[in-house]
Amino acid sequence: MNNNYFARFMNLLIFIFIVIMAFVLPTLPILVNRYLEYAGNQTLSTLWITVFLYLTAIPFVLLLLMAKKLCNNVLRQEPFSHSSVTLLNIISICAFADFFLYAIGTFAVLKNLLSLTLMVAAFMVGLVGQILIQLVKHAMELKQENDLTI
Repeated sequence: MNNNYFARFMNLLIFIFIVIMAFVLPTLPILVNRYLEYAGNQTLSTLWITVFLYLTAIPFVLLLLMAKKLCNNVLRQEPFSHSSVTLLNIISICAFADFFLYAIGTFAVLKNLLSLTLMVAAFMVGLVGQILIQLVKHAMELKQENDLTI
């Protein structure tokens, strides 16, 4: 019996993040206003920051949903399948989309070091996703060769 505790934990963690996003996204304008009041930064437009955060949330939520499906593949003992390659590709595209949005936002809207850090992190997720796609494809080929030789 293969008990994959790590995949279950990741699946639960992703579910928690999806629930958190479901509560945070509707209240985002209020949170941005409170943050700007707390930070004392009146030069930034609340509307532009809210729009920017909503735009970056779209690929992030999609990434979370695809990561949940990928964890489900692992839990079903199907990590090396065509659906995993497709999911990894979507995750990578979403990460690169966030990278480009944060690259634009870093210089146009936010102009701070935190958004630069998020930009680099999104790029690394996209890069690792592309590497994992190649590894899964290679593992699928090896599995298929192994199945044919037995």
